[in-house]
Amino acid sequence: MRIEVDCERIRRNAEAIVAWCATFGIDLVGVTKACCGHPEVARALLAGGVKMLGESRMNNVRRLRQAGIDADIMLLRIPRPSEVDEVVRLTQVSLNSEVGTVRALSRAAEVQRVTHRVILMVETGDRREGVMPEQALSAARAILEMPHIELLGMGTNLACIGGVVPTQENVQALVDVVESAERALGVRFPIVSGGHTSNLDLLTRGEMPARVNQLRVGEGMLFGVNSTTYNPLPCPHQDTFRVVAEVIELQVKPSMPEGPITVDAFGRAPHWEDLGPRRRALLAMGEQDMRIDGLRPTWPGATIVAASSDHTVVDVTEADPPVRLGDEMVFDPIYAAVATAMASGGVEKVVKPIARG
Repeated sequence: MRIEVDCERIRRNAEAIVAWCATFGIDLVGVTKACCGHPEVARALLAGGVKMLGESRMNNVRRLRQAGIDADIMLLRIPRPSEVDEVVRLTQVSLNSEVGTVRALSRAAEVQRVTHRVILMVETGDRREGVMPEQALSAARAILEMPHIELLGMGTNLACIGGVVPTQENVQALVDVVESAERALGVRFPIVSGGHTSNLDLLTRGEMPARVNQLRVGEGMLFGVNSTTYNPLPCPHQDTFRVVAEVIELQVKPSMPEGPITVDAFGRAPHWEDLGPRRRALLAMGEQDMRIDGLRPTWPGATIVAASSDHTVVDVTEADPPVRLGDEMVFDPIYAAVATAMASGGVEKVVKPIARG
């Protein structure tokens, strides 16, 4: 099995979305974490006009640096206290919510004789990272006093763990915290980092608060869609990735399992509907390779039935043309499938670089 990545299409998407967001005064951090910091994907985003890359894992940051990528990198996941030396050495900006960790970054930056820039994350409802709003002022005041640290501003994150949809109101709540802290501290922060791809719908509706001037966007440029609504964004391609798997068995079988039913290999309670005998293709691809529920078959008439660790069952009774043993079936993946496939050692990565010249 393999995942195919078209970096030229990603470049065109990045170019379009960077230009669109610029009309609202918003700069983009190009997030490569879905592709595990693949250097060709990073080059596509940079060629499309992105000035800074965003990554969540230091091993991906190392991969980018080892490939010769010298653009500024923002560490998106809150730094581990044990990795601050490497964070300061390999990244220029990090998102933070713990004053103690920023203090450790300050010490590391002093030893390395550099200034490390930070964005203080503020909780606005999704309940992942971020200080509570009433704690933001004291945290900002403490960070501003630290040597070798530059507090660029504040940011927030929505539509992740809690699934809270970005709205004009909850993004404005971040802006209110920022401006209240600015009045108290007598400063003006250069960056208000309002969220990620899911915030782009606010731009289409004209609801993005004016102080927001940065978004951390990966999925929007990689897939050309909004991450929560899957609405197409103003860019040319929604077909940047493909997953391909081979048919290793083709049999007509009853659609209902036979015998007492328990949970499946991943602890899920399956629901089965008796559709009578069906022609089923067994693919050499499973949940250990990627999130199968993040795939959509492109073969007309084919539907995914279920998957275990190593196999995926596809109903091909109505497939047109008929599926044969050894055929390769193609799937359109969403973010969850791409992120897991790119991290899997068992999935071949076929990455087509950007067009040269």
